Amino acid sequence: MKKTLLFLLTLVSSLSIAYAQQREISGRVTASDDGSGLPGVSVVVKGTTIGTSTDADGRYNLRVEENSVLVFSFLGYLPKEVPVSGQTTMNVVLAPDAKQLGEVVVTALGIERSERSLGYSTQEVKGENLTFTKEQNVLGSLAGKVAGVQVAGSSGASMGGTQKIQIRGVNSVTGGGQPLVVIDGTPISNANFAGRNGADYGNLAQDINPEDIESVNVLKGPTASALYGIRGQYGVIMITTKKGSKGPKKVVVQLNSAFSLEKVGNLMPMQNLYGGGSTQTFRTLANGQKYVDGTDESWGPKMDGTNVRHMHSFYPQDPMYGQLEPFVAHPDNIRDFFETGFNLNNGVSVAGGNENSTFRLSYNNTYIEGVEPNTWLKRNNLGVSASLDLSKKVSVSTNFNYANNNGQRPSQGYYEGSRNFTQWFQRNLDMKRLKNYKYSDGTFYHWNTNRPTAEGVITDPEPVDWNNPYFEAYENINSDNRERFFGDVGLTYQVLPELKLSGFVRSDMFTQNIEHKEAAGGRYEDGYSVAKYQNREMNYEFLAQYTKDLNDFSFNVNLGANLYDRHYTFLSQATAGGLSSPGFYNIGASRERPTSGREDYPSYLLRKKLQSVYGMATIGYKDTYFIDFSVRRDHSSTLSDPYYYPSVSGSFVFSELLNWKPLSFGKLRASYAQAGNDVAVYATSLNYEVGGLYGNESGTTNTSYVPDVLNNPDIKPSFATSYELGVDLKFFNGRLGADFTYYQQRNRDDVIALNVSGASGYTSAYVNAGLMVNRGIEVALTGTPLQTGKFSWDVAFNLARNRGTVKELYPGLDSRLIESNSYSGVSMYLYSTVGQPFGTIVGQAYQRDEATGKVLLGSNNQPLYTTATHNFGTVLPDATGGFQNTFRFGQFDLGAMIDYQLGGQFFSWSRMLAVKAGLAPETAAINENGKNVRDPLAEGGGVKVNGIYGPGVKINGVDVSGQEFNGFVDAKTYYRTTIGTRVYEEWLYDASYIRLREVRLGYTLSRTALGKLPFERVGIAFIARNPAMIWQKAPDGLNPAELATGASSFSWLETGGLNTVRSYGVNLNITF
Repeated sequence: MKKTLLFLLTLVSSLSIAYAQQREISGRVTASDDGSGLPGVSVVVKGTTIGTSTDADGRYNLRVEENSVLVFSFLGYLPKEVPVSGQTTMNVVLAPDAKQLGEVVVTALGIERSERSLGYSTQEVKGENLTFTKEQNVLGSLAGKVAGVQVAGSSGASMGGTQKIQIRGVNSVTGGGQPLVVIDGTPISNANFAGRNGADYGNLAQDINPEDIESVNVLKGPTASALYGIRGQYGVIMITTKKGSKGPKKVVVQLNSAFSLEKVGNLMPMQNLYGGGSTQTFRTLANGQKYVDGTDESWGPKMDGTNVRHMHSFYPQDPMYGQLEPFVAHPDNIRDFFETGFNLNNGVSVAGGNENSTFRLSYNNTYIEGVEPNTWLKRNNLGVSASLDLSKKVSVSTNFNYANNNGQRPSQGYYEGSRNFTQWFQRNLDMKRLKNYKYSDGTFYHWNTNRPTAEGVITDPEPVDWNNPYFEAYENINSDNRERFFGDVGLTYQVLPELKLSGFVRSDMFTQNIEHKEAAGGRYEDGYSVAKYQNREMNYEFLAQYTKDLNDFSFNVNLGANLYDRHYTFLSQATAGGLSSPGFYNIGASRERPTSGREDYPSYLLRKKLQSVYGMATIGYKDTYFIDFSVRRDHSSTLSDPYYYPSVSGSFVFSELLNWKPLSFGKLRASYAQAGNDVAVYATSLNYEVGGLYGNESGTTNTSYVPDVLNNPDIKPSFATSYELGVDLKFFNGRLGADFTYYQQRNRDDVIALNVSGASGYTSAYVNAGLMVNRGIEVALTGTPLQTGKFSWDVAFNLARNRGTVKELYPGLDSRLIESNSYSGVSMYLYSTVGQPFGTIVGQAYQRDEATGKVLLGSNNQPLYTTATHNFGTVLPDATGGFQNTFRFGQFDLGAMIDYQLGGQFFSWSRMLAVKAGLAPETAAINENGKNVRDPLAEGGGVKVNGIYGPGVKINGVDVSGQEFNGFVDAKTYYRTTIGTRVYEEWLYDASYIRLREVRLGYTLSRTALGKLPFERVGIAFIARNPAMIWQKAPDGLNPAELATGASSFSWLETGGLNTVRSYGVNLNITF
């Protein structure tokens, strides 16, 4: 017993002594150049795995042995070793490492390289800059942040709608082409989907959880993307996700919650003097009661409070049946339709690791209720990444992502949904009355029905042209659901210290279901349609990497192979002739034979394979001179022959040879490369299209037929040849940075369908044609103008200017139609024309006198107009860019992001039709006589016109050609018949704008400030998205920054897009 007691006393004494020899060390790590705290600095006890990292303010605490040595290390700074030597407080200052100012970046195929060795332009955006204000689509987050990258977005009301991205302008005479999106080395689909009624289901990049992103690197030119060969012509968006980290055992848990309210903004101004109708006289019933005409425009009587019957008073089910009510304006009736939406985003991540493994798990849930009634979106994201060292030489890794989207989307565009408010509507309509669109007996109330009989009976309650907007919202449903998996599994074998072999299996799979319900009782026949898209892409990849330093030389060689296999199907079905049981939405309820496939988009099956081998070699000398060579050989199943895509680039870090202290880093770079673009499946071989599954009108089923486009076995992929020069500069240890790039890119041999004689049995044939040349400059500036102990101001500015010219099309062909849009038999066109910038807009314009430039007039004093041959200029901007400011004071941070566009043209249907329908302010304005333009001409009304009578014009038999007219014309004729229908020149607008896109005000509580709470860090921020349009040339009510939709390839046509949404909210982030 005594021995046991003695042993225990000895053990406790030893432990006490050991514990006494340990001490709690705390302190702060700061930068030598400005004294600011450095977050994330690694603090490790030398020779052990014991350690920690600094918080957001650079502070740390750690229990260590008295005789320990602490190693402080941080990317971009020289490491420092400090003995403990009995200290309890250790404040450490780290100095910048000039050689590390060229950071490591992720390049093609996920290969990490030193920035100083790159001979081409890339630009990286950190993950925290992408989640600045909780943008849901990662592509939308890039707007204004990368020089040469233009993002054409859709309104936030679309809830995950289309975000179209172009790098260095349009690089094809067809206008097609989007950059390849790659996440953790896995190429993924970024297709976008549109449905009936203008529904925009967005592009697939929205499936990426922004909270998982560590960084995005944009590979801008063919040199940067050449290793992707036939898939890299239009650039690459390289996304790297967050991972766990090796080292001391530590689990980091992060919780993130964001909530924002969303309101519509930038509504189009409307007149509020005249109401519904086609004349300024009320219609009357047999009993003498006046009533409001259901005509879908506002050329009616003055809204002066006259008691009349409104359309709802003709419904026996309505409480106001047969009653008179004042005829007054409802100035906010458009705004009243929209609701206050909200966006709730919650996420959690758990990350950690040890000496041999890493892991990170994340889950994110998003729920959005739209600003349009009965629209919503639910999204769930699950992410897993892990790595494990099976031995000193063998390791495995995986990245797995799952996304589920489920929603109901708003309709948009001409003839669709709430867009009619600015195109065909009445200013006297009361939204509160329209909201009660369904009576207790199931009858629907519409404002736009046929006129009642003289006795006041509506014989046909269905609308003539437009549904009640609430009927559209609650009965005609656009819904979608998508399940998606993408990721990879990899195995790496470190054969030698210099040689590493890797193999990966990469996959991207999704199933997209789209559904549309058209209810009975509206302007269309009731019906039901479904569409199903299924995609499976597999990449089997091998990569050998050899790295060797030999005296002053460095060698890096990469050899690889890839097998790409894609299987894609599209199936759709729709009822015909209405539903046998209204409200029962099922294909089996079709009154007639259902159709298989939409008329313009038949069901199909797509199979494609691509076999590739590639290699890249980098030679460096004295870490100053670098030269790169790469080549990729692609053999696509869509082409007869394989093709090669080479590149060569070089860089010279001239700052290594200069002894000028202000210059921390300077690099010259130059590159040349070729990249390609694959051709459509079946473009080179004969194929047959299958007829309708359920047969045609004669009952014939499963017919097959030859497509309208003739295949061509001799076509080849289009090629992009790029030349690039640039200089990268960093001054004062990185406080000031500048990146200048000049490039020229020649894109040749696009595959187009050229019209051929109908005698051939085809309407067109595939050919290689065209040469598009782009020249441009890019400027990216970064700086920290002010930096003190607690205060810092960081600035980032970028500008890009691109000039793209169509040099060639096809022998004998000088222009090619890309898109068109028509109204009332008059069309607006978008062309590729030889010798012109891409995307020239052509349409009807005013006829003008050559000598004076004045408008030519006809005998009715109305302007004359041309046929559709006038060139209005290009849709492409002169310049794009962004400007970002971030201020930090202690634990506070304030940031703002501005993006801008200068130049470019677009056409607005909404403005044209608002004028035609008598809704726009100018249609009820006061003229030069002080009278309303709608007043009779004899009483001083009318619109003033100044012009010259055109050739051959006679008035009362007298030739007045060349004579000037300076007087007034009838307003309704001028606005409704002339410029509202025939003169498209009036509705072309400059797309220039400067927009405040993001604002954030945050406060961070560090570990020290949190005291005994179990948190490492707590951050709260107030955020705003699209709070203001600072300046634009287009009229109010139009947003040139939000012209993209799922239905159009270009942002040149505004047909009634969703209203701008302004979002204001709060974000909470907690780290354990």
